Amino acid sequence: MKQNNLLWLIILLVLFQSVIISILNINFYVGRAFPILPLERTTFGHLSLSSLLMLSSVGLIYVLFTAARREKKIMQQELYIENLKESLNNLRAQRHDFISHLQAVYGLLQLKRDEDALEYITSICSMVRQPTRIIEVNQPVLAALLQTKAAVAESLGIGFQFEINSDLKDFFLPQAVITSIFGNLLDNAVEAALAARPGVEKRIWLRIFTAGNYYCFEVGNTGPVIPLEMQQKIFERGFTTKREGKENHGQGLYIVRKLVTEYNGRIDVLSSDQGTVFTIKFPF
Repeated sequence: MKQNNLLWLIILLVLFQSVIISILNINFYVGRAFPILPLERTTFGHLSLSSLLMLSSVGLIYVLFTAARREKKIMQQELYIENLKESLNNLRAQRHDFISHLQAVYGLLQLKRDEDALEYITSICSMVRQPTRIIEVNQPVLAALLQTKAAVAESLGIGFQFEINSDLKDFFLPQAVITSIFGNLLDNAVEAALAARPGVEKRIWLRIFTAGNYYCFEVGNTGPVIPLEMQQKIFERGFTTKREGKENHGQGLYIVRKLVTEYNGRIDVLSSDQGTVFTIKFPF
């Protein structure tokens, strides 16, 4: 709130100084016939006062843009911290579940039900294999984000599949940018999967691989088909197909494309009855 008040104060000061400069100019040229301000009409005085006000306005505008960038960075960091907190909560829950799984296996072995214990262990291994593969990605922020989004999807009854064929060791992107891009893409995929047609499996997936000189990321979902004429509009700021709460939607994909383009990447979308896939490529 204090930050917003400061921004508005700076904007009002810049506008006020602009009005004063305009009045000074008018007074300088028509002051003899129509005096506006009781100031001496000298070229030096006029230029000095106008220059001082202009320099002050430029300084205020610089402060305004600096404060705006700082606020944006703070918002990105807050999102990053929130994802880390969710990831830690998920790890605590997994630790609790792990103890329960060990107790279940121990009970089956005590009852001499070795085959049931083996089957149970096999099912548990399949459950933890994907999270383990995520951790192997050499991007801790992305790994934490994927674990968090996987837990969210699972809680909503949506299957989340991974195919990770690159450790992203040399993938250099700011942590806040990684969070914004993939956080928005995965949130969009979850919303689309929830809107899947009756009888269609609610599922999202992520592929990470390299092709040529590019790091490639595919985020797909089994949600409704995006018509061809809308596949570019969905990246426009404020565009949304939702009838309710439009003011809160239409930003995610716009932010994604803006950041991808800013870091020399490209994003494409392909939608059909089999699903919708967003593909992002960043050069090495």
